[in-house]
Amino acid sequence: MLTRKSLVRTAQVLCMGTATALVPIALATPASAAPLPVMCSEAALHGAIDAANNSPGSDTLNLAPRCTYLLYTELPPITSPIVINGNGDTIASVPGTFRILTVDGGSLTLAAATLTNGDATGSSIRQGEGGAIVVTDHGSLSLARTLIAKNRADFGGGVSVFGDSQAQVTRSVFTGNTAGVNGGALTSDGNTTVRSSHFSENTAGNVGGAIANTGMLTVNGSTLLNNTAPNGGGGLANEVTAAPGGTSTVSGSVISGNSADGVDPGGIYNDAGTVTLRASVVIRNTPNNCLNSPSPVPDCRN
Repeated sequence: MLTRKSLVRTAQVLCMGTATALVPIALATPASAAPLPVMCSEAALHGAIDAANNSPGSDTLNLAPRCTYLLYTELPPITSPIVINGNGDTIASVPGTFRILTVDGGSLTLAAATLTNGDATGSSIRQGEGGAIVVTDHGSLSLARTLIAKNRADFGGGVSVFGDSQAQVTRSVFTGNTAGVNGGALTSDGNTTVRSSHFSENTAGNVGGAIANTGMLTVNGSTLLNNTAPNGGGGLANEVTAAPGGTSTVSGSVISGNSADGVDPGGIYNDAGTVTLRASVVIRNTPNNCLNSPSPVPDCRN
């Protein structure tokens, strides 16, 4: 099944650039707190997030330029409004089973960073969800000019957004992420908007090689290329019969070169929800674009 609740049919079931293209962007700083520089160390990053969680209002953390923050333990859950200016830095976990960032009731604005090598299968909060980032408990995420690469989870190899939460993804790249079940790059039960972003070479063990949605999803001006899911929706998987309400709107986007096994559609798999295509191209997916989807995908040519 497409959600965390169960699996879909358990029995059978363009590139925007790389990390070198990720440059710092200006972020608004609340008057309540001066930006906090974060030295290039795991301890400094842990301490800065703890301090921001415990201070009133919103806090801005400026990461040290040209730094790779190597994590040996999971960063503290974000429970307050925090802005992280990545300055093109990398935050990478060493081999282990913990995700990188957890937004647990707070809000995170993250820009110009690379998140890599996260593995949520051992994380204590929402275990198995969101290899790089999970957003839960009415949390919110704003992600811009960020590379999400080579992360792993059961659901949402890169990012997982829960039904009580929301996310906005802008001008970001998801590549090489893996989900054991659904949503190789991104899974969402909440309200998620993706703009001007690129998804490639992501893999799911069940459905939704790039994106798996059971909430409200908007994809605008983005590309879903060469992603894989054996049971359908190498590009996009939407909805399940037991979890009504999944709605995906895809505008000005390209879904191409994605694959699934057997007769399930490699482009878009719509189990029981609604998928709306507007000025978008779904083409050259294997074995087909949208054919044999349990619910039709209007305006999708096979």
